[in-house]
Amino acid sequence: MNLISIMQGRLSPAENDRFQFFPTDWPAEFAQAKELGFDGLCWFLDVDKPNFDPIRDIWFDQEVLTMVDQAIRTLPVRGVDCGLVGLSKLKTLLPVLAHRLVDGVICIPLLEVRAPKSDAEWTKTADDLRQLSGIARLANLRIALETELPADQLMSFLDGLRLDNLGVCYDIGNATSYGFDCPTEIRTLGARIFDVHLKDRKVGESRSQLLGTGDADFKGCFEAFKAIDYRGGFTLQAWHGEDYLQDATNQLAFVKKILKQIYGH
Repeated sequence: MNLISIMQGRLSPAENDRFQFFPTDWPAEFAQAKELGFDGLCWFLDVDKPNFDPIRDIWFDQEVLTMVDQAIRTLPVRGVDCGLVGLSKLKTLLPVLAHRLVDGVICIPLLEVRAPKSDAEWTKTADDLRQLSGIARLANLRIALETELPADQLMSFLDGLRLDNLGVCYDIGNATSYGFDCPTEIRTLGARIFDVHLKDRKVGESRSQLLGTGDADFKGCFEAFKAIDYRGGFTLQAWHGEDYLQDATNQLAFVKKILKQIYGH
């Protein structure tokens, strides 16, 4: 059964008008997510929070780490979104995460300002990923890349690295905004997809919409996930408005309805 998680911050009031953030009262989201019916949370490493280091102030602080271990007894952390944390800094983090992630997937966005542009930047990224892959393997973790590349180019990059614990975090909303044919891409990527982010957008726009109100072909995407026998999780990285708890409730119901239609459960 495919489990459904929600990204940190989606169950808290917006901070500084940011749509993606690490919530100040992060422990409260565990109980809230469980009450709403989610199967887990996705942790977000927020580098833009003032006077806050997402690794030092959480994962290397033993007192806070004790709070994390208490929180995951309520609801598991199924994965981590690394945000804009540099690849080199992640090398020290992976061993700490090893036994705390249920699905063991680390999503690394290579988007926007983090997207490699030149051949030299892609070569440097490939070298860093080889090192990270080795560390992740020892920790029984997998790395999922979220990129702006179309599926055939992304497959070519991954095939060149030949790392079986390196795959893809497929973001339906982002891919839709880029104008990609998402169902076809999902079939192309196949077993390389380790994780899925659910959001909805209009083609050519970066602003998220409530699931089902943008241009994303969710029915076609979920049919494609079934066709490739995708058994990983789905994470709502979706619309967050003023009535964020109702938004989360409605969007969870939207996903469950499609899962029942396509998967029969």
